Amino acid sequence: MTTAPPLDRRPVDAPRREAALELGVLQGLYLVYLLPWFVVAIGGTMSLANWESMASVAIIFAWFGYPFVALGTTIAAWVLFGTRRYATARWVNRVPLAWVVVGVALIAWIVVAG
Repeated sequence: MTTAPPLDRRPVDAPRREAALELGVLQGLYLVYLLPWFVVAIGGTMSLANWESMASVAIIFAWFGYPFVALGTTIAAWVLFGTRRYATARWVNRVPLAWVVVGVALIAWIVVAG
């Protein structure tokens, strides 16, 4: 007769759980933000359509980089999370917040000014 293996009663790793929760919540925010980002990106491109200005070109390229940055940092954050570098994973995962904060500020400005 075989006996069942003993139950694993180790306490839950709190930093791991907190990091996983933050990664999941922020990445959900980044995904939801893609719809207003697209609207602001198209409107911004139309308003900055002076291709002779290097500043306009830089702003447009920086703004259109958001999906690539969000995807790249998501992959990097989960790789770091998997290698137990929780603090680094959390910082890498916060990089796209710059785009979200600027975009929300632009949308608020458009709503208030309009």
